[in-house]
Amino acid sequence: MRAAVVIARAGDAGAAHDHLREAAALADGLAEGIYSGTAFGPSSVRVHEVAVAVSLGGEHVGTALDLAREWQPGDELPAERRSGFYVELSRAQLWAGRPDEAFASLRTARGLAPQHVREHPWAREDIGKILRIKRSTSEALASFAEWIGRV
Repeated sequence: MRAAVVIARAGDAGAAHDHLREAAALADGLAEGIYSGTAFGPSSVRVHEVAVAVSLGGEHVGTALDLAREWQPGDELPAERRSGFYVELSRAQLWAGRPDEAFASLRTARGLAPQHVREHPWAREDIGKILRIKRSTSEALASFAEWIGRV
């Protein structure tokens, strides 16, 4: 799964999807769990499908949004992995011109794993973009930006 994300960031959609298919085949029928120190199973693969779509960017952003509309991570996943899903989703929503939804996703991520969000470079970058996009800053947005260190 991690290789799929790395390859997607390098722009190779075909190879990234090959890795995701292999991960999905390995996860088929397997209970979500921690294996050799890594969360793995069908839900982890779904999280990485969104991550790959976001990493590929461009026309793949719609795929990330579609996947998130169909599925959200449950309690079977570690909080940090669930939080990561919402940070990735936030980025896709921001790129799609949905800053309010992006902020809501960052708030969800923070509720799941605050330290993960505070230290995540994309969360910090994206809250800065949301601040620039919004014509008026709500108390919640200003408070979040201050918490994450963007103001």
